Amino acid sequence: MTEKQETQDIVIAKVGDKEIKNSDFALFLQSIDQGIVRHFMNQPDGFKTILEELVNQELMLNLAKEKNYENDEDFTKTLEMTKNNLLKSYAYQKVINEAAEPSKEEIDKFVEEHKSDFDRPFVNASHILVKTEEEANEAIKKLEEKSFEEVAKEMSTCPSKENGGNLGDFTKGQMVKEFEDAVFNMKEGEISKPVKTEFGYHVIKLNKINSVQKPDDDMVREEAKKELMRQKQLEHYKKVVEELKKKTKVEILV
Repeated sequence: MTEKQETQDIVIAKVGDKEIKNSDFALFLQSIDQGIVRHFMNQPDGFKTILEELVNQELMLNLAKEKNYENDEDFTKTLEMTKNNLLKSYAYQKVINEAAEPSKEEIDKFVEEHKSDFDRPFVNASHILVKTEEEANEAIKKLEEKSFEEVAKEMSTCPSKENGGNLGDFTKGQMVKEFEDAVFNMKEGEISKPVKTEFGYHVIKLNKINSVQKPDDDMVREEAKKELMRQKQLEHYKKVVEELKKKTKVEILV
């Protein structure tokens, strides 16, 4: 394939009279779970597998049109509900986008009042990751007789088990919320109760609280601006909702 061909929106498949182009494939990739995309794209026939699924979906569309499914009662109800949900989201975005940008004076005041909130404490922690709360409690029980590193190597499902569960140094914003909320409220040497996240149950040990890193002024001001913008958008949204309630009778019956 020449360099010129690579940049063209070429036809890569056909389903009846419908042409599927590079651009269609790219949009399809964006619409599906990126973890699935990475998995298949790392396989020898990954591109072909995903393309075949795109073709399969076009075949389903043809079937729907052939069977006139768009006039099915269930479909029209689902379509109306989907349309309303999209309109709600669209209206919400339109409303919050009306909020005024924070002024320089507002940002200066916010930064002055929240100086310590922008500090970045770094910690070093280890964890034991298991599937169930029962296993997490079993790990905690074993810690009465064995070291954290030994139990991590024995029970943890995380690759960090090879390092005795050690995750290295990290700061806020680098771990999932539940894990982060737990570890940044612990004392050095403390071992947590089971902490549930999307990955399973964690038993965490806070090894060390390292020095605090202070971000530069530009970063602080940018974060302050984002937080103020979020607050202003929320306030504007609430204001619009209250105005709408004055025009429309609302009753909460439960």
